[in-house]
Amino acid sequence: MAIKMRKTQTRLNFDESKPQVHILRQLVYAPIKGKNLVKYIANSANVPVSTIEACISAISEAIAYYAINGHRVVFPDLGGFYITFRSKTAKTLSEVKVEDVLKSIRLAFAPCEEIREAIAGSGTTIVDDGVYETE
Repeated sequence: MAIKMRKTQTRLNFDESKPQVHILRQLVYAPIKGKNLVKYIANSANVPVSTIEACISAISEAIAYYAINGHRVVFPDLGGFYITFRSKTAKTLSEVKVEDVLKSIRLAFAPCEEIREAIAGSGTTIVDDGVYETE
């Protein structure tokens, strides 16, 4: 199975004064609904849907608990979750206050090596030779 791509035409940095360029973008479909994903996992693992739902709920709670407490949360054969943040600089140590320097906090995910290799080795295919202009 290959990653599906399409050719697009766009401007660099969406700046009208810059020339148009042609690039490849991944063809992205609608997100998989949680209910459908749970059913797929339950069928694949041959366990009840309620068990998968309980596991996902527990995993979600564990990720939040451990990440908030400074841990990287690693799942075998999946990858790791960790907290990242952006902050402004301050000239003195006394000026470093959360409300003044913290810009954003987010939960990041880094897939395991097996997933990265599977995606990198899957190949690509262009689904249409037409060029689509982006807005």
